[in-house]
Amino acid sequence: RVPRQAKFLQRLETRPRMSEFTVKSTIISRYAFTTVSCTMVNSGSEAREAVFEMQIPAAAFISNFTMSIGNKTYYGEVTGKEKKHSSDDKARHKKPPSPTDGRENGYETFKASVFIPRKMQARFLLHYEELLQRRLGKYEYTVSIRPQQLVGRLRVEVNILENSGIVSLEVLPLRNSKHKGNGKVEGDVSPPPSTVVGHTKTLAKVTFNPSVVEQTRIARNGILGDFIIRYDVNRELSIGDVQILNGYFVHYFAPTDLPPLPKNVVFVLDSSASMVGTKLKQTKEALFTILQDLRPEDHFNIIGFSNRIKVWQQDRLVQVTPNNIRDAKKYIHNMSPTGGTNINGALQTGAKLLNDYIAQNDIDARSVSLIIFLTDGRPTVGETQSSKILSNTKDAIRDKFCLFTIGIGNDVDHKLLERMALENCGMTRHFQEDEDAASHLKGF
Repeated sequence: RVPRQAKFLQRLETRPRMSEFTVKSTIISRYAFTTVSCTMVNSGSEAREAVFEMQIPAAAFISNFTMSIGNKTYYGEVTGKEKKHSSDDKARHKKPPSPTDGRENGYETFKASVFIPRKMQARFLLHYEELLQRRLGKYEYTVSIRPQQLVGRLRVEVNILENSGIVSLEVLPLRNSKHKGNGKVEGDVSPPPSTVVGHTKTLAKVTFNPSVVEQTRIARNGILGDFIIRYDVNRELSIGDVQILNGYFVHYFAPTDLPPLPKNVVFVLDSSASMVGTKLKQTKEALFTILQDLRPEDHFNIIGFSNRIKVWQQDRLVQVTPNNIRDAKKYIHNMSPTGGTNINGALQTGAKLLNDYIAQNDIDARSVSLIIFLTDGRPTVGETQSSKILSNTKDAIRDKFCLFTIGIGNDVDHKLLERMALENCGMTRHFQEDEDAASHLKGF
């Protein structure tokens, strides 16, 4: 038998060597154009398979992809997810739609593989675009650097142009997958070694160009993390910022002096058996954080669900008071995991509760109503077909309020949560079990 370590080293020796991995991005008015170039060399005496893998933000879209082997270039075709692709014995590329294979914490994995003839090289060129989102007062741009080996030429270059002015520019330490999206950085907060930052009032250039020795100091078998840049723009004008280019315009407007609107919130929390352990602990901590963000003019209620559905306060929403927050935390603390996952029934109960409250009470005309739904899995009890759950949820909400969804762990149905949120004017978040969900949801 061959020892496991020997097998691993054998795989490293037989796979093509990555000679170059470069990322060049241009951000103009908070819109990022990113190009990833990767070159792999097969110095062996027989053809070997090269695998190019890149994590990109789920909100980004791929605009072009090419593979070059020797003098021949293969061009990618951007198609809908529902279209089937025929496979090729020599070259093939795919963007896995499966949540477990290709999606992790708001990222999707683009994967391409090709057999490189002996003594030849292959070059992968990937282009993608994304609109940066402002969160907690800053825009964040992230590049995934996961070559899984030491690279002779590794370089990241990001150029930023903001006509309204760049403020609070910072480069964070490399972040691994366990801390993606975390709002706070603990420990060393200095940029990665070999990072160079230069900027004027409206222009900035950030480069990350570690040598092989510097890469080894970060990780012995190659860098495995995210290179993150955060910044904001000058907001001196209260009317916002209007950008015009090629006959198109965009108006950025982020007022800072508006009072928060009163909220009517129903929290729908998964307490099924699959939530046992870390997941339920994360859920409780996340809800404690959200409850602390509620204001005295807000009203709320809590629904826990497994195969059974339990409502904390029957047929009403209660006002935010110190006593009600204390009692709500006690109710959440006493939740225990048991049974299956009746997603459809829980959402129907939450929608009816909120609809009845809106209809039967003289609520503030300025108030906004919403459901915050949190789960770790997929429907196993009651209605289990995603299409039916989506239509039932939309019929129950009837465009009267918004639905926000939060998924925890790897078993959650990302597509279902995302569609439920998008079809009901909400948004979705996803966290791993070992992440600090409370810090993610501060200000949610």
